[in-house]
Parts: sequence; structure tokens; C-alpha cells
Amino acid sequence: MPPSSLRPAAKSPMRSAHSSGSSGRDWKSLFKKTIFLVLAISLAIHVLFLLAFGSVAIFKGSVPKLPFVSQEIAAEAVADAPPPPMEEVTPEEPTVTEDPFATEAPPEPAGEESAAALDMLTVVGGANWAPAIPKNTPVSETGVIGGTGKGSGTGRGTGKGMGGPVSGKQLFGVSIQARKLGVIADISGSMQPNIPKVMTEIFKNFPDADVVFVNGCGMMDWEKALREFEEEKAAAEKTAKDQKERYTGPKSMPRPQVVKFTSAEASDSPPIRGTRSYGGFRKDYPDWYEKLSERSNTWFVTSFANSYATALAFDHLARRKVEAIYWFADFADPIEGKAAEEAAQTVQENKIEVLIHSTRGIGKAGDWSKKVSAKIISSRP
Repeated sequence: MPPSSLRPAAKSPMRSAHSSGSSGRDWKSLFKKTIFLVLAISLAIHVLFLLAFGSVAIFKGSVPKLPFVSQEIAAEAVADAPPPPMEEVTPEEPTVTEDPFATEAPPEPAGEESAAALDMLTVVGGANWAPAIPKNTPVSETGVIGGTGKGSGTGRGTGKGMGGPVSGKQLFGVSIQARKLGVIADISGSMQPNIPKVMTEIFKNFPDADVVFVNGCGMMDWEKALREFEEEKAAAEKTAKDQKERYTGPKSMPRPQVVKFTSAEASDSPPIRGTRSYGGFRKDYPDWYEKLSERSNTWFVTSFANSYATALAFDHLARRKVEAIYWFADFADPIEGKAAEEAAQTVQENKIEVLIHSTRGIGKAGDWSKKVSAKIISSRP
């Protein structure tokens, strides 16, 4: 065989280039596929984590959690366990059979070290939770410590329950225990001459007294007083018509009210401005009118004398927290009905002393004065 036939055949440049080019393209394709696969797997893992944690955040609290046996079961057992029975405390001493209200002989004085024995208080109904008290302390049927408090005496003290010292003053010779005085004075035409003397005595002992002037001294329900006024007016109008005269009386009666002494309503009232029969307090007693007008605690009950509105004065003074009321009038007007009863109740509930002073006896105030235990001043002003 010739030597030339034993030489390896030379590679063709085209074939060599084709083989190398095909091998490079497979490597790059494999690398790209691997990168894509890694990214896809990573993205899938992230999506799964997001879904998992998102579900936990959204549905947190709705999924029941498994209890720890060592904690939950023990707690339930403690909750279901019934409370231990309470032991009833029984008194060591035998039950006292004698009358708890019976008066016992005073015990022998004991020293500081020998204090009285204490025991539980037995209350009606079997309760034994009361605090310990001395055995011999009397107890009423309702369980009140100390008994019923019954005993001799009226229970009235010199202080009238005011909580402070008494005044120790007098009005027209009658002692008065109150420190704050209220005054109700009839300032109608027939009573005006007595007003200066009365006020002088009042302001000498109680310069800060609350004063309420009233046209008259009666107490009657407003509806009844108004009805009687209408009946009297109708009778007067008929009389004037029969006599062929003109009726000059009032056409209506205003509802009474408490106003300041210097108000227009008070100034225009008959006792102050005057009538055809008398000049009026402002004209006849100008000095006293000016003095009373300067006070800040002087009032007037408006309307006519037959409105019988003195009860308004009692209510007003009670609201002012007076401790005593001095009532000056002739007591010729009726004192009756619900208005009088309410005035008496106001006096009793507020524990107000009442002093009645009249120019001619207590008149129609007799029964009412007994209800309030009033003191009667017999001396003339």
C-alpha cells in the first residue's frame, strides 16, 4: 500500500466549523433553560410563601387553635369546681331569752384591761354578718342597735334643731330662739299706723330681717278667692244698675305674687299708692317708705286684700331659710282651705318658730296657730 494511503484524511474546514458551531449553540440553550427553570421555581416558591402568610394574616383568629392540655383542661376543671360550702358561725353563748328592752342594773366599772365581751349581733332573719357589738346592748325587733330610743321627755331642745346657739333676743317681751327672722306684716289701710312701731322693734333686734308686706292677712285657695270676687263684683254691678249709677269698682282681680317692694307692681298697689279712703303708705309715711325701699330684702304680695294670699309670704320666707316668722295683722280675714294647710305644713317641715302679734286678738288665726304651736304676743305695738 502506498504511504500516502496511510495518512489520516485532513478535516474539512466547513465540517469543523459546523461541529464547533453546533456544540456552542447547545451550551447556550442549556444555560438559558437552566436559568429560566431556576427563576420559575424561585417565583413559584415566593408565590406559595405569599399565599401562605397572606392566608394566615387574613384568617387570623378564625382558625381555632389547639389548646394546651396542661393549661386549658386544668382551667376548665377549676372553673367547674363548686365553691366550698360556707360554714355557719354559731354563737358560743346561749341565746338570751329575757326581754332585750328591759332595763338592767348598771355594770360595775371595769378597768382598761377588762373590756366588755363582744359577740355577733343576731338580726331577725338569721343573718350573722353584722359587726361585733357588746353583748348587753339592746337591739330592737328590726335590728336597730340601741333599742327603740323610747323614753320620757318631749325631745325638744333650746336650739330647735338649728345646730347652733340661740339668739337670746326678744320681740315685744317674748323670747325668740331664732337667729334669722322673717316678718309678715299686714300693710292694709287700717294697719298702716302700726307699721312704724312694729318695724322699729324688729330692726332694733334683727336689722337684717326679711320683710314681706301683705295687703290683708287671709289665707285661701286662689280659685275660691277669685270666685268670691266675681260674685261680689256681679252683686255690686247689679246694685249700681238698680240705682242707675255707674259701677266704679275693679273689673278683675290680678293673681297675687311676691315682688320687690320697689317694683312697679308694688308701687301701683292700693296700700302703697293710696285709695279714695286713705292716702297710701308712700304718701302718709314717706320716711319709712324710703327706708324700706333702700333694703334689699323687703318684698310685697300684690293683688287685693280679698285675694287672701298670705300663704305666698310663708312659702317665700321658708325658701329664704328663716328660722322664725313674726306675723303682724288684725286676723279679721279668713284663714282656711288648702292654702292654709300648706302654709302650716311648710312651717312644720322647716321647724320654723311662729310669733303671732295682733292689735285685737288672734281672731280667725286661732285654729291655725295651734297647728304650728305659735307663740302669741299679747302686748300692743
